[in-house]
Amino acid sequence: MDTKRSAVHAGKYFLLTTLFAVLGLAFIAGGAFLSRGAVDAGTTSELVSAAVPGIALAVVGVLLYRFGEAWALYKTLTAAHEEALADTFDTQHVKSDIVSVLDERLSDMQTDLQSVNRELRKLKEDDQFQFGPEDD
Repeated sequence: MDTKRSAVHAGKYFLLTTLFAVLGLAFIAGGAFLSRGAVDAGTTSELVSAAVPGIALAVVGVLLYRFGEAWALYKTLTAAHEEALADTFDTQHVKSDIVSVLDERLSDMQTDLQSVNRELRKLKEDDQFQFGPEDD
């Protein structure tokens, strides 16, 4: 794979992971904003119950980022791999190579057959091989 196409795939990966990082950070910030009121809670159970929505939103943000990172890696690597395979196993190129080899082989066979036919005609025309008595 050439440098330009590698850079394109790396750029796509960077953009996707950046997008998911921003979304994940937005959820985490939202969770922190929701949890700010929990500081004023009196008991531990009140503190936990007040912070649960914010913590849940922050966890969703982290999960969103991790999922997005894995998905971006899968999508970009798959696309790069498929592109490289398409270049390596170009069916039209393989077909033309096979046809070229077959044409050369058929041409060689035709030349050999013509040579054998000439030799057979020469043997038939040659009077050197007489098996019976000669009439003079």
